[in-house]
Amino acid sequence: MDIGDLSIKLVQLKRKHPIGKPISYEIKEMRSVALPPGYIVDGEIQQPEMVRKKILQLLGKDGTKKYPPLKTPWVVADLPEPQTFLKAITIEAGPEELTEGDIVYQARKHLPFDLSEAYIDWQVTNPGKEEKISKIIIGAVPKVVADSYTYLLESADLQPIALEIEAASIARSLVTASKDYTGEARAILDLGATRSSLVIYDHDTLQFSTNINFSGELMTVALTQELKIEYHEAEKIKINNGLTYSKGNSNYLKVVTGLTDKLVDEIKAAINFYQEHFQDPNPITHITMTGGAANLANLDTTIARKLKISAHPGNTWKNLSLKSVDNEFKKIGMAYSSAVGLALRAAQKPW
Repeated sequence: MDIGDLSIKLVQLKRKHPIGKPISYEIKEMRSVALPPGYIVDGEIQQPEMVRKKILQLLGKDGTKKYPPLKTPWVVADLPEPQTFLKAITIEAGPEELTEGDIVYQARKHLPFDLSEAYIDWQVTNPGKEEKISKIIIGAVPKVVADSYTYLLESADLQPIALEIEAASIARSLVTASKDYTGEARAILDLGATRSSLVIYDHDTLQFSTNINFSGELMTVALTQELKIEYHEAEKIKINNGLTYSKGNSNYLKVVTGLTDKLVDEIKAAINFYQEHFQDPNPITHITMTGGAANLANLDTTIARKLKISAHPGNTWKNLSLKSVDNEFKKIGMAYSSAVGLALRAAQKPW
């Protein structure tokens, strides 16, 4: 279950294990419900009871019969990107020698909040016994944020198996599980309705993520202000034109180009930060785009041209057993990348 500021999305997978073939997964359920503005703001739940009712609707338990009821109580949900922290660190001790105290001690140096007020988790990414150093990815979230999501899910009679940082679930759906990425890194650009982020995947693991000051909502509001038009009209023009000329509004392209230039500058700064501050960074050879705004016409080619790195909307379904995916289903997938990644987490490692 992907809980966002303006929508909640649910994906349930069915595990397939044909004799003589590898395990694969297919979609059993895929649902979404819109949230009015103000219910959740920047990942903070402002109206828990109203959000709870929306979750019950999504589960088919609200009496409206919009969806058939789901029987399973188990859920993996994500934690909002603005409220979480993710970083890869190196400790001068082999994985076999590493203790929890070592990791906690190092985490204190990197966390942007008091460790006593946060939940932390970590994963060793080089588990070899002969290693002399340990490479670790640390994730953390304030307890008050994680607890609010736990209470929300439990109030809807759901039992959380895990709460996962959003960047991890997005990467799980968009990074090809069977591909060897030796010598290259990937950037995942998540362009959401109310917030965006850039995630770096390198050395077979997440390295870091950062918020980007861009969103579909930001673009629509800018158009209403600059072109002096109504919100619904600005939204329609944005969806129809993307980064192309609008015959009815000669200033349209100027507005969206200015916003895109700022977006490119932030992406470039984040990539430079990774290359300069992380150990043994590989060159980023591709930017995989996701989120609702990733489908805007000409946005991918504009980003690729300005950064001189290939960029294209990703395929959310690539790690599922879908024989063919049409263009419309690919577009829908841009909004479901986190939900699919969470469902894969639940199916592959349920406990």
